[in-house]
Amino acid sequence: MKAARRYWQKVRARVKPPSQENPRMSRRFRQIARKESRQVGHLLHLATSHFIRECVQRGVKEIVIGNLTGIREGMDYGPRVNQRLHAWPYRKILHMLRYKAALVGITVRNDVEERGTSRTCHACGQVRKANRVHRGLYRCSCGWTAQADVNAALNIYERAFHVSPVKGSSGRVARPVVLSFRLGWHTVHEPKRKECLRAS
Repeated sequence: MKAARRYWQKVRARVKPPSQENPRMSRRFRQIARKESRQVGHLLHLATSHFIRECVQRGVKEIVIGNLTGIREGMDYGPRVNQRLHAWPYRKILHMLRYKAALVGITVRNDVEERGTSRTCHACGQVRKANRVHRGLYRCSCGWTAQADVNAALNIYERAFHVSPVKGSSGRVARPVVLSFRLGWHTVHEPKRKECLRAS
């Protein structure tokens, strides 16, 4: 999805955007927006459908998603990272998961505060930003080592169901899955220049 977003941002950069003087979108600008929306929506449907199928196979009855309300507020990581953060479709993913889960009898909650879950050690409770070595690794001085997103998910689980960490737990859980989809997208190509048209 990030690749699709980046692609359309590059295409859009070559098209004159709406402005205060001329707020109406051009036909080409609207065409690009529709294409991007359809592609991103398709990817979200594939990913959320896969996730719900996995939940059904494993007998899951309740899904808990961290509450991300206001996550973008006050963030300033520079123009490139800010652009990526503001392109994350949290609400759309939540909506898709809710209606797809409801069709198979699974409830979805998103009332759990997510703040600090990625910096908190699941084993000892220490909160330290440096423990998140990089995106895929969480390592604490107490000896706890886990995939960083799994560590955060375990903390959300504890908050959601008011349980304490299991003493002596190895932290072994299902390995995070990376989904790869091959899609035959039809792109919006740049219009030919007048010179090229005359030459043909």
